[in-house]
Amino acid sequence: MSSKLIFPTILMLAAVGFFVLKPNQPTENGPGVALPWQIEVNTNGTATVFGITPEQTTVSELLTLLGEDHELAIISDSEDRNGLEIYYSHFNIGPLQAKLIANVAADKDQLELMQAAASSSSYTGSGSRKFLLNETDLGKIQNWVIDSLSYLPAARLDEDIILDRFGQPSERIADGEGVEHFLYPEKGLDIALNDEGKELLQYVAPRSFEKLSQPLKTKTKNIPRGI
Repeated sequence: MSSKLIFPTILMLAAVGFFVLKPNQPTENGPGVALPWQIEVNTNGTATVFGITPEQTTVSELLTLLGEDHELAIISDSEDRNGLEIYYSHFNIGPLQAKLIANVAADKDQLELMQAAASSSSYTGSGSRKFLLNETDLGKIQNWVIDSLSYLPAARLDEDIILDRFGQPSERIADGEGVEHFLYPEKGLDIALNDEGKELLQYVAPRSFEKLSQPLKTKTKNIPRGI
């Protein structure tokens, strides 16, 4: 899913978002609104953020909570990797502006069948293909669970903001491509701090944190010395 923003707008959003995220600034939010760093860790190995619990919240429950202003589709990238995503291009919590992608748990065979029966397909701005589900499949997935969340803030983050709001990570991993990952396994959170692009926060159930951390550790083992 493309995360491009209109240039004049991003400057304004970044300024507002930075003020809110900036350390030592008070943050106000309405009743029941959870901010990105307000993560409730549950006793069953899951965690809840934005009112959503990966591996427990269903598609239907998420849509009821967040509303119908979304895109739901199978996204297939240039390497034919498929994922079923619910995309909110305007995910606003108080003054915080962001995009949110909820990834639905689905196996490869299920995705291929739904992709073949899609009502339509098109290309996204990033070059991936987007397949819209037919009415039957839309009904079928309502009780499927959300597997993970990807949160893309409009405001630029830096190390001070991350440490102030989220605390010290258990581990920090640089991937050799200008991205440093701040890992919080007890919260099921990976914050990717990008030198040149947008930051990304990924949330999973803490009990399944290895699906975020293991690919990073495998990748860093394969980085040639000197990089």
